[in-house]
Amino acid sequence: MPIDWWPTVPASWSWQPTVHVGALLAALAPAGFVLLLARLRGVRVSRRSRWYLLGSTVILVATLDWPIGSIAQVLLTGRSMQYMFITLAAVPFLLLGTPHWRSEGRGLARRIVERIASAPWVGAIMLAGAAWLTHSQPVVDNFEADALGQATIRAIWFATAVLYWWPLIGPGPERERLPYFAGLGYLVLPFVFPKFPAAVWVFSTDPIYDRFAQTPDPWGLSRIADQGLAGFILWLPGSVVVAVAIYLLIRHWLREDRRLGLRERLGVPADPEAVAALVRPDVPELWTVVEALVRIIDDASPPRLGSDLAFAREEDRVVLELHVPAGDDDQATLVRVIEAGYAAHLRQYPEPRAVVIREHLAIRVLPYGVRVS
Repeated sequence: MPIDWWPTVPASWSWQPTVHVGALLAALAPAGFVLLLARLRGVRVSRRSRWYLLGSTVILVATLDWPIGSIAQVLLTGRSMQYMFITLAAVPFLLLGTPHWRSEGRGLARRIVERIASAPWVGAIMLAGAAWLTHSQPVVDNFEADALGQATIRAIWFATAVLYWWPLIGPGPERERLPYFAGLGYLVLPFVFPKFPAAVWVFSTDPIYDRFAQTPDPWGLSRIADQGLAGFILWLPGSVVVAVAIYLLIRHWLREDRRLGLRERLGVPADPEAVAALVRPDVPELWTVVEALVRIIDDASPPRLGSDLAFAREEDRVVLELHVPAGDDDQATLVRVIEAGYAAHLRQYPEPRAVVIREHLAIRVLPYGVRVS
């Protein structure tokens, strides 16, 4: 397998895989930096975060190295694919995989930098400027004539995408994120900005860039066809990605609204961390189950028992603690009734899901004055 520093224009096209050391290092660096920073800070990286980081790295390797990195040397279509994968896939996955940190303990300089990064106008201006500047004819034909110029442009795409996505899914404190309603409008920007160069490419009857005039073509496309396909890639797939992002934001918004209203609807004193732990994308059934469990407890508790219900948290597990008068003769019976009702409710789920739910949600009956969580 040939080894090189960065993808270059070949004398003739070949689908033989090639390793480009510089591109490979650039693709591995972001996730490596996140993992190193988490290790130095003593922050745990969850399995879900690791999957996001792996996804970001795989996308970057394929985009900067072989095959898309090689295709981008000979076709404008490949270059458009690089732009879309970096800005709309690799960077969002990287930020979703970065562990969240709290505001406490941050120095002034770091708070200023993070506040600038979380300002939506910064991300919007930078993304718009990068979309226009990096697709201009002088940049594509002249600045990207060598490997250093190409690496610089890809770094600009990556950095501006980080600034753009940070206010929505950055790892900083929640209060520094963009409000949901504003986020819906903000997500329209990556839908609009690339449309202008894409429209020029699609409707132009003459080739715009000289750089791809003499390059070998792996697919037998004319320069006009390549240009039109590149515009189509900026237009339609990018719109689909943005539409999916808007859907996910609305879904998260509704889930958050439901979480914030939990205390009022259930009428129990809720530990904020425990309530937040119920909003788990990997176990979406938790929300329905906890409401059902509260109803089961309500129905099972005698009217004059004088019990109190509270939420607690044990690592990844939420515990509903029912406090009853000490020495109550009906306590054992109450436990059996609640457990039977809980088991009956879980039988509607497939066995593997029921096991997962039990791992994350439990009920405990305790005398007053006792709290083991």
